[in-house]
Amino acid sequence: MNNKLRLASYLCTLFLLVGCGESRTSIDTRGYYGAFNMIELEVNDMDQYVNSKNYKVQYNPVEDQLGSAIYAFMRNEDVKGTPLEAEAKKLADQEQQILKIWKTRDRSVEKIRTAVKEMQDQVEHLKTML
Repeated sequence: MNNKLRLASYLCTLFLLVGCGESRTSIDTRGYYGAFNMIELEVNDMDQYVNSKNYKVQYNPVEDQLGSAIYAFMRNEDVKGTPLEAEAKKLADQEQQILKIWKTRDRSVEKIRTAVKEMQDQVEHLKTML
């Protein structure tokens, strides 16, 4: 009985340490789904932020975590060399475009909102590819 109990506790510990793989709901950017989930979360937050009635164009709409999540997704082994990498590159380009609009002298809330909407659409397209 003691040997079976020891074996069961050893196996349970082993399974806890090894895990079951990456969860589809993870936001750990070291993983494939986690990086994408973080991108989706940050883009949704940005969309809500710039579309609120209190948004002022003087505040940067792009959080640092968005760029980090995009590049973590692009560096993932499951993404490299696939069409997902090209689509993620488009996201990175759109992020830079939003920052470029925000830094210009003739920036407007509407230009930023339009760029963010395009990014939101790109994320939805990318979601269909997963």
